[in-house]
Amino acid sequence: MTRSRRSTPTPVGALLTAALPALAEPLLALAVRRDWPSVVDPQLARRARPGDLRGGTLTVIVDNSPWLQELTLREGELLARLQARYGAGNIKALHLTLATS
Repeated sequence: MTRSRRSTPTPVGALLTAALPALAEPLLALAVRRDWPSVVDPQLARRARPGDLRGGTLTVIVDNSPWLQELTLREGELLARLQARYGAGNIKALHLTLATS
C-alpha cells in the first residue's frame, strides 16, 4: 500500500490575501446596514434600508412610491454621505428600488 502525496501547505498570509477581496463588499454592506440610521436622517431610515452591495453599487430598498421619488431627488446627497463615510471607491452608485410586498 502506498501513501498518497500531500500538497504543500499554503501560508496563512496567502490565504487571507486571496480571501479578503472577496469579503470586502459583503463586510462593507454589513457596515452600511449597521450604520444606516446614523448616515441618513431618522425619517428616511424608517422608510428605506440598504440592500446588497455589488460592484460598488448599493441597492436601497424603499417602502413606497412617494419615498422612492423623494430619494430619487436626493440620490446625489445620499451617495455623497455614503462616500464620505465609506470612501468614494467603495460605493460608486446607488440603485433605488421599491420594496415588494
